[in-house]
Amino acid sequence: MELNRAQRRAAKKQRRPVLGAGHIQLPINIRFNAADETQLQLVPLGLATTLIEGTADETTWHTLTLRINCGRFLASDHFPDMEHAMVAAQDAMRSISARHDRAQSWGASKPEYDAIYEALRICNEMQQQCTRRELRDALERVYAANEYHHKVKAIKDRLDASA
Repeated sequence: MELNRAQRRAAKKQRRPVLGAGHIQLPINIRFNAADETQLQLVPLGLATTLIEGTADETTWHTLTLRINCGRFLASDHFPDMEHAMVAAQDAMRSISARHDRAQSWGASKPEYDAIYEALRICNEMQQQCTRRELRDALERVYAANEYHHKVKAIKDRLDASA
């Protein structure tokens, strides 16, 4: 069977992912639209208020921690003067987690809430100033530091071995 010119060109363009089938990722040129980017900034701020109200849950804690950890990497790479606020917020999140382990409730004191809110506000500013590559790199560093990520990577590697 003879391929036409378009089919030959398409066949040449088809390449396997560099790391294999388990590691297929979206291209870096995909970014949120303006409404989604605003939501990405507003949702954590809304969740932070549930900590002070005492209505937060574990999902709230994980969402805020991810946002703050991502901000910490952005600050260390591009905004070193903002890193102290991220460290204070991480300390606040650790103390909230420790309190949950003792009392089985998710809540924050006023100083903890203030540190978290300030860090989230700074994260929003950094997000607006960073390129999508810088944001991607910070998020990948958060994932690389995560134990769960290592388990997912092992699964992807096994998929590659079986393909």
